Parts: sequence; structure tokens; C-alpha cells
Amino acid sequence: MAANLWSWEDIELIRKHPEILGLLAGKDKLTSLHGDWMTYLLDANEERTLQAHRGSFKTTAVIEIGVIWYLMFHPDARIGILCKSYTAAAERVRNISNIMMMPEIYSLLAFAWGEKWKFTVRREGKLELSVKKSKTKEVSVTALGVDSGVTGSHFTLVIGDDVVDLKDRVSEAEREKTKYVLQEYRANILDPGCYMQHIGTPWHKHDAWEILPNPKRYSILHTGLVDKDREKEIRGKTTPILFAINYLLTFEREDDMLFQNPRIGKWHDTNSQVTAHVDAAFDGDNYCALTIMGRMPDGKLNAVGFVYEGNIKDWFSELAKKMIQYGAFNVHIEDNADKGYSADIFKLNDIVKENHIWVDLYHESMKKEVKIATYAAEVWKDIEWAADTMPEYLEQCTDWRPKMEPDDAPDSLASLCREANFTATKNFNTAMWSW
Repeated sequence: MAANLWSWEDIELIRKHPEILGLLAGKDKLTSLHGDWMTYLLDANEERTLQAHRGSFKTTAVIEIGVIWYLMFHPDARIGILCKSYTAAAERVRNISNIMMMPEIYSLLAFAWGEKWKFTVRREGKLELSVKKSKTKEVSVTALGVDSGVTGSHFTLVIGDDVVDLKDRVSEAEREKTKYVLQEYRANILDPGCYMQHIGTPWHKHDAWEILPNPKRYSILHTGLVDKDREKEIRGKTTPILFAINYLLTFEREDDMLFQNPRIGKWHDTNSQVTAHVDAAFDGDNYCALTIMGRMPDGKLNAVGFVYEGNIKDWFSELAKKMIQYGAFNVHIEDNADKGYSADIFKLNDIVKENHIWVDLYHESMKKEVKIATYAAEVWKDIEWAADTMPEYLEQCTDWRPKMEPDDAPDSLASLCREANFTATKNFNTAMWSW
């Protein structure tokens, strides 16, 4: 579309209704609600925050379209996009650049800026516009991660997008680090008189949202963006507590939960008795959970955990590789669900055979809730979790309550503690008495 097909009436309409820019870019899920989000955050002369449930197109609206909309009227801006990881932020910058080069969007910007334009810098995580007249080391759009070094950099606008995530849910140290980074941006990275804006979802009662201005909140009950079938699917794949937090934007009381504040550290090569457990999934909304544990020289426990969505048959090789990586050449698998068939197939896996991984079958006769509340709860305070542990694994543990699913991770943890004698609890079912 040629630039002369645009008019200043079009520009003014998009100025008032930025979701139109998204529709021009093919983002047909955006509504006037998303336009309101863009103007609320990006037209502000103060720091503002917005929480909306996962899957509400926050990033599409505020970052991928909103940044372009903002640049239409502030071509000299220096915008930082801050995510938990630099990789995620760089992906957002790439999407912005691709949208800006769409013929309709390119011509619209050329009309608004009064000249043809180009990217003078277009590389991973950085975009520089030819219409930016100020000479600064900072480009027009920069991707930033929580761990990015930004000392000496200065921006006229920083947008935090999902800076708080599942890592903050399961790690107090991560929560404190995120708070420190946000304070650094607010105090030293933004130009005087400029502000940071924030979008995302909450993850923990004491995460970084508690140091930010009170957010506008849009739960799944108010946006109409998730239909009932999709909501049912989401509920089946997340814990009830996390659904309440991420989709209803509410917190339940957590003081009485058994598994709180896992201690994150590293995996120690000096561990002894390194053993694994696999909680197998076959269908439905269950996960395959792998727990690997060893005993450190001081007698405390070192563990790492992983969860994989789908049938165990799709994960045999990955499970074996993880066991070898952490030196676990013995694995416990229950035989209840399929009479040991999956374990027999696992034994035939090439990686398992080549590395002589021994498979121990056992028959489960203990109620899951009792097992978790007994064996896993007893050792929780003595476990140092390797940093490679999947946050999703720890989240299943920290959010566990009786009768709540998914509970594959805490079930695997409890089973391993019992079967491999990592617990002091004595139970006749486990042959742990020593006379």
C-alpha cells in the first residue's frame, strides 16, 4: 500500500485506537480492550502496571504492536524491552522488526514520519531507525534480560514483560534478584523524568509485583478471551493454585503448605547412593516425572527433577540421558499401571542397555497422599536442588495439596525417598528396618 493512500485522519484514528495498528498487521485477536492497555501504559507520565491472565495477548498488544505505535509518535525514543531472559526479549524485538517491514505498516510509518525510512541497525536484540535523530549509543529498541549487564545504559522507556515467572514462584533467591534488578532500572537506567511500565502475571505473594504500583487486573473471568473448552484444558495441565494465580489473579492461603521455599544450589559430583525414580504417564493430563537423588558428604540430600508431558514411551531416551548425566545407574519404576510393561520396554532402550542402567520394579500399595505427606515432607528441608531442576517440577511440589493434580513430581520424590532409603521413616512396607 502506497504511503499516499494514508491520511492524517488515519493517523489520528490509530493514535486514539492503537488496536487498529494490530489489525493492519494481521493480529486479529486484538480488541479495543488491548487498545486501552496500550494507551494506559504507553501514554503514561508515571510508572504503571497491568496484570492480565496468561494467553490474553499482553505481549502481542503492548510489546509487538504497542512499541511500533509508540515509535510512530516518538521516533527519537530509546526503548528497552526487559524479559526474564534475553532470548525471550530478543524474540520480541525480532517480531517487532518483522511487523514494521510489512508493506502496510512500513508505508504507514513512512507517512507518519514524513520520509522513507530504514533500519540502520537490525540485528539480534537491537533495532535502530533512520528517523532517530539523536546520537546515542542506545538504539531505538533494545532487548534486555534480567541478567543482562546494562550499567551505563539509559532509556527513555523500559517495558517489563513477564519479568516475574515460574522461577520466582519456586525460588526466594530468584524473587529477591528480580526485585533488585527492577530497582536498578528505576533508579539508574531510565532517563530523569522517564518511567518503566510492566505487564505480566503474578506468581508468588512476595514476588516483585509487591514493590511496584498497584496493577490494573484482568482475570480470565473478565476478558472473554478464553473459551470454556480451552479453560478446561488449561485447568487439566496446571495446579489449582497456579490456575488461581495466573488466570484468576488471586492468591490462596499458602502458610499451611508442606513444601515451601526449595533450596536451590547445584549438583555435587561427590554425591553417593545416586539413584533415580520415574513416575510414568500414559495418557490424560499426567506428566512423566524423573527424580534423581544422591547423598552429600554431610549426609544431606542433593536432588534434581524433571517433568515431561505425554506418554512415557516418547521419553525413554531423554530419561536415560538425564540419568547418565547425573550418574544414576539404578532407577525405580512402579508396575501397577501396566504390569511392568513400560519398564520392560525401557530396559530394551539402546542407551539403557549400553550404560547398564538397572531397572528396579516395585508394586505400589500405599495411598499417594499419605506417601507424599510422609516421605517427601520429611526430607524436604534437607534437600539441595540442582539449578537444572525444571521449575515446573518444583512448582508441582510447592503447590501440592491432597487430591490436587498434577502431582507427578511430588509422587516421584516421595517414592524415591522410600524405595532408595533416603528417609528415616521406618515402614514395614519398605523393608527399611535394620536389626
